[in-house]
Amino acid sequence: MPAEPRYRAAPADELKCEVLDALTAVYDRRSGQTHLLAAPLPEILEALGDEAWTLPDFAEHLSAQFDLSSDGGDAVRVIAARLTELAALGLVESA
Repeated sequence: MPAEPRYRAAPADELKCEVLDALTAVYDRRSGQTHLLAAPLPEILEALGDEAWTLPDFAEHLSAQFDLSSDGGDAVRVIAARLTELAALGLVESA
């Protein structure tokens, strides 16, 4: 049985974040790219921190932090989709 993937944000010292009204600019020093993120992506990135989270554990953590609905698994599906987006940008690693 394969291990459940874990998600971790890029190292904080490699990212420079600047809030610009409704968007957050994130400069990734490793790639030299700047990404413009809308909510809830910056909040998810910050909540990940340097811990390696499984999807269910991270969804539970966010649900407690942001009072998300935990019924039906909708929160897990939405969070999984957002983590996939952040991973595609190189801001989140899946291990």
